Amino acid sequence: MENRIKPLNIKGTAKTPDIRYSPEKHSIEIKGKSIPENHAVFFTPVMNWLNDYIEKAPEKTRVDVYLEYFNTSSSKVLLKIFKTLEEIQTKHKDIEIYWYYEEDDLDMKECGQDYQSMINVPFNMIEVEGG
Repeated sequence: MENRIKPLNIKGTAKTPDIRYSPEKHSIEIKGKSIPENHAVFFTPVMNWLNDYIEKAPEKTRVDVYLEYFNTSSSKVLLKIFKTLEEIQTKHKDIEIYWYYEEDDLDMKECGQDYQSMINVPFNMIEVEGG
């Protein structure tokens, strides 16, 4: 059985984020807006990929999250994603999450801080200049 990590490359739309895995960098990127019509339909392939990734994760994984906006259902799925990533740490692998927020976006900063308090992985808050 092949032990390669399947590619993950979901192109974002006006309502859904780009979600990509870069095997060269061992990094997962979630970027854009997340207000899908049906969060289960959009995120199920991501969760399936992540469950497979747990078994094959490299020694270190970086997760970059730069969301402009997300709705409540996306918020719940993000927590589920972070909790799934947390499982990887139980296998003695390193996970590091980088949460990007614009300097004037206090809501997005608070959301990152909330996630930071709910999961047990290194969670870095990164302030970026607004556009």
